[in-house]
Amino acid sequence: MTALLAVDMLAADQGRTRILEDVSFTLSAGTITGLIGPNGAGKTTLIDALTGFASISAGTVTLDGAVLVGLPAHERLRLGLARTFQALELFDSLEVGENLAVVTPRAPGPATGPDPARSLGLATIADRLPSTLSHDERSSVALGRALVARPKVLLLDEPAAGLDPAARRTLADRLRRIAADGIAVLLVDHDVKLVFDVCDHVLVLDGGRVVARGRSAEVRADPAVRAAYLGGGGPDGGDRAGTAPGPGPGSASALDSVSALDSVSALDSVPALDSVPALDSVPASTPAPAPGRGGGDLLVLDRVTSGYDGVPVLRDVSLTVGAGEIVALLGANGAGKTTLIRTAAGLLTPSRGRVKVLDDRSRRAAPSTLARRGMAVVPQGRGSLGRLTVRENLRLAAGRRSSGEIGRVLDWFPVLRGLLDRSAGELSGGERQRLALAVALVRRPRLLLVDELSFGLAPGIAPQLLALLRTIALETSTGVLLVEQFVSLALQVADRGYVLDRGRIALSASAADLIAHPELIETAYLGGSSGPAAAPDR
Repeated sequence: MTALLAVDMLAADQGRTRILEDVSFTLSAGTITGLIGPNGAGKTTLIDALTGFASISAGTVTLDGAVLVGLPAHERLRLGLARTFQALELFDSLEVGENLAVVTPRAPGPATGPDPARSLGLATIADRLPSTLSHDERSSVALGRALVARPKVLLLDEPAAGLDPAARRTLADRLRRIAADGIAVLLVDHDVKLVFDVCDHVLVLDGGRVVARGRSAEVRADPAVRAAYLGGGGPDGGDRAGTAPGPGPGSASALDSVSALDSVSALDSVPALDSVPALDSVPASTPAPAPGRGGGDLLVLDRVTSGYDGVPVLRDVSLTVGAGEIVALLGANGAGKTTLIRTAAGLLTPSRGRVKVLDDRSRRAAPSTLARRGMAVVPQGRGSLGRLTVRENLRLAAGRRSSGEIGRVLDWFPVLRGLLDRSAGELSGGERQRLALAVALVRRPRLLLVDELSFGLAPGIAPQLLALLRTIALETSTGVLLVEQFVSLALQVADRGYVLDRGRIALSASAADLIAHPELIETAYLGGSSGPAAAPDR
């Protein structure tokens, strides 16, 4: 096959941080190549670098023999490189037809393909504004705008985001037709089932490097891919031997029998994923009561549907968190975990269903009201004010409780005692994440929502913080909903777990049961069959 796009040893930075390193691959005419990886792997940065929206620090990129490095974005488009954006980036003040006309078809790509407006059904909505369209229609407009340029190579950034199962099947058919017209397609998407179904080859990014490549079945079975998505040993996931959290509800004999899922070798004995039943066909087990749990449910989601701008992300989700227990919320990128946290915290109003937080049954309690009643949130990416000192962050959070509560929290985080007069923005990642937890805990919360505690941390830090979280829950009877990218670590400290798959609860069980059956979790993260990517949810 003809290699239209060739990327060799590419590196890209954001500020002083290296995001991509030694990335090499080719895209051939008439093929679809998938690009997957966990949050922060560098997928969108790669598309930005290829299309001129981010600078390339090293390496070469050629499009049909033409060197792209150093060219502005519009020149790359003229040569035949088109893209879509996660946020669609439509011109809402222009009609659909005008959005398509913005891109003049000067790129020397296949000229014999169908008219995008007709093939995507856009002709009937050409005189409408994007703001009046459904999300599915807006996504079609974004794809059509890229195709109007007659590209040789098409880079798609999360085109399935927000689409329902029927729309995902339609997208899969469209991608196959686009490739059949001779266009080379790079598909970045959180829906690994879609990627494995439609792609000829798949690349896996983790920590800015390509850690695996090959056909779908090969990539799905690759230990490096399991480690990237589920956590485990290796240079990027970190060898956690000797640093795992102390005993918790999930650290019974079942945990020991699989070495806490904490190394890739523990997953090597798992059956091939193609032989694992789809999660939709697996009956949810009944979680065992948490040891020592009392005080009832602090958080209840009952058949909740929630999302953004009318686009549902969560669909019919039911979940509970009780006093003194840690509940792990697991799922692949884009499954809806952060959306669930935002809905529980009162930042999003569900379109259907009921949310009860700390006995509050109002349709929408303000986040400030929930905070006063005892809810605290540790958001993804550090929950402190960078320009304030550690002491000021803690005083601001503690309010009138100030001195006594700050001293109590510092007993949990003694490293912060020597940093009280340092600005939060000058702290290391581990120090700032400790501060984020301290800021949340200084108000003595009854319910704690933690979104990706290990995000951006060195491998040895996350187990320490999660072990401390287990201790705090036991000592204070605080209920914890824990979203965590490292599945193995989360299950070591959790009492129960839920697995989200494309916005729905696919599985719920005790932590011990989930540890004993890692193949079920792998199915949610990496797909369990090569069948249709968007099979109807049950």
